[in-house]
Amino acid sequence: MTPQVSIIIPTLNRAVSLKKTIESVFANKFQNYELIIVDNGSTDSTRSVCEVFSAKPNLVYLYDETPGLLTGRHVGFSKSRAPVICFLDDDVEINNNYIENLIHTFNDERIQLATGPCLPRYEAEPPGWLNYMWDETNEGRFCAWLSLLDFGNQKHTIHPNFVWGLNFCIRREVLIELGGFHPDSMPKRLQKFQGDGETGLTLKAALKGCTAIYVPGLSLYHHVNQERCTKNYFNKRAFFQGVCNSFTEIRTKILFKPIKDSSKISISRKIRNALHPYYKWIRKSSKTEVKKLPDEINSILSDLKAAELAGYNYHQEAFKNDPLVKEWVLRKNYWTFKLPK
Repeated sequence: MTPQVSIIIPTLNRAVSLKKTIESVFANKFQNYELIIVDNGSTDSTRSVCEVFSAKPNLVYLYDETPGLLTGRHVGFSKSRAPVICFLDDDVEINNNYIENLIHTFNDERIQLATGPCLPRYEAEPPGWLNYMWDETNEGRFCAWLSLLDFGNQKHTIHPNFVWGLNFCIRREVLIELGGFHPDSMPKRLQKFQGDGETGLTLKAALKGCTAIYVPGLSLYHHVNQERCTKNYFNKRAFFQGVCNSFTEIRTKILFKPIKDSSKISISRKIRNALHPYYKWIRKSSKTEVKKLPDEINSILSDLKAAELAGYNYHQEAFKNDPLVKEWVLRKNYWTFKLPK
């Protein structure tokens, strides 16, 4: 029987949290789904963890050590069979009715993408400055730095850029039509090949008018360890985001090159405003009201802006001077995800 949902979990060296993620999936009563684990070259006990669940008929374990999150996403998708695809991170725990709620959501043929609350489960009490890293919209609040999202307890449409990779649900044919994901989460030695991950996909979804929806019943908890609640991690994350922003900007300038309508706002502004919601926060850091914040927060903001700019400049230079990077960035899509040589 063809499953109604394919749940794909890319993973790398997170055996402990992966076990909890898998257990949360199997705790769901709805059974007509397949769970695909894609091991991206783990050296810990990831394989052993998956073997514990090997008796489950709907579990598929795959191994591909090609670097990057893109590998797990596209390898998993290539082996999937369901009309609805759900990508989860390997450090989340979904609620017990998640899969059933997902089926109900996509029974509405108008829906192309969906997500739900992504709530924190902190390993330790977070520092006070983390409160300043949250932002708000009319829908609710979010912390893009840690992929946390809380838009309340009512179902409503949202901008596709709020459908994040840890809780990413999409129709199979829509994923194909949009060209799949872009490169993401490259190891440091290959950071010049970093891309904008699901952001590039959801940006295209928005431009095509795809409908994305926030569903409270698609809630999950995201494990946030102590290391992620440090200024050092946030600076690394800002550098990473700078690389992503450069990747998006380069591809978008080429993608929109034929557009001549001067009545619209500039392409660069249009794209920048449509980027991952992180960018809304970084824009806010340049406003005058930031000066009213505590000195510690202003210092953090300054460091993050500098790190983001450094990442952006790093990638711009790599694109300019490295033919392999240029070829990689300008690919039509990344269904073939092997790195250039």
